Amino acid sequence: MKSIYILIFISLISCQEKKAPQPAGIALSFDDRFIKEWFELRPLFKKYHAKVTFYITQPDSLSTEEIEMLHQLQADGHEIGCHGAMHVASIRYVWEHSLEEYMQKEVFQALKTMKRQGFSPTTFAHPGGSQIWYIDRELLKHFSLLRDVSMKERNIFGFTYRREVENMDEIYHHHDDTRKVNALIIDVSANLTIEDIKKGLAKAQKEQAVMMLFGHKPLRKITHKPEEYGFDIHFLEQILAESAKLKLQYFTMNSL
Repeated sequence: MKSIYILIFISLISCQEKKAPQPAGIALSFDDRFIKEWFELRPLFKKYHAKVTFYITQPDSLSTEEIEMLHQLQADGHEIGCHGAMHVASIRYVWEHSLEEYMQKEVFQALKTMKRQGFSPTTFAHPGGSQIWYIDRELLKHFSLLRDVSMKERNIFGFTYRREVENMDEIYHHHDDTRKVNALIIDVSANLTIEDIKKGLAKAQKEQAVMMLFGHKPLRKITHKPEEYGFDIHFLEQILAESAKLKLQYFTMNSL
């Protein structure tokens, strides 16, 4: 009888033990098909020991050279994810066609092409951030994680709605079992400052969370034209430098 009480006591103590703290970090991802421009960032990633995720859209249009570049990026430790075969807004496409056709033409066709190219994507980024629960339900049958979009500023009916980055709870991953996440866009159009990023990374460090960010095309010259669709490379290096200063760990999206 005494041994039974001892076992119960040990079990209770074990249950009360705190889990080992998880490392604070940053998860960077890049969308679309700017392969050569991303490849040119290799020295920058290596300088800061950064591992990131590249979400590829329309993989059937990749050249042999671009496929080889992606394989080299993958060999460097980066993740190659899926961003759809057509890059369509899922909600509108499903409304106009069907969920089955969306899965066949946007998702399965992309996976088939990427598999033939030597890639096995396990995470998916919603083109344009278009998503809804019943589409996600189907996607989660084929991917371990889905990534959506968050913005510091949104224009709604002519009004600009702004949030402080440190208050955007959805862009911080807390090492739980969630399979649907959001990343903050860092493109020039997002009007982010390095002070915004510093506050966000400080929050991640304090809460032992992972701050998720994403962009599109690396830009060496900023013109602020409406068609500009990417992020300032200097801004990216500032983010990497601040992450290094705080000793944050890098996560690919599939490692979350």
